[in-house]
Amino acid sequence: MQVADMVTLVTNVGFPVTLSFILIKYLLQTMGEKLDKMDDTIHLLSQQVKSLEAHAEAAKAADHADTKTK
Repeated sequence: MQVADMVTLVTNVGFPVTLSFILIKYLLQTMGEKLDKMDDTIHLLSQQVKSLEAHAEAAKAADHADTKTK
């Protein structure tokens, strides 16, 4: 947002409304970035959990196979 745009906005709607718009835009941008990071982290965590589950299932199957051979 350019300075001329802010001056026009202040002139048309007033300073408090303009300040509110600027703060809302900042908050939405900041929260969007943080939510994107959180989404990436949750996706990575989900992949790790699936990997651990597959590893545990393989170990359980191997343990079960060892029990049958005895």
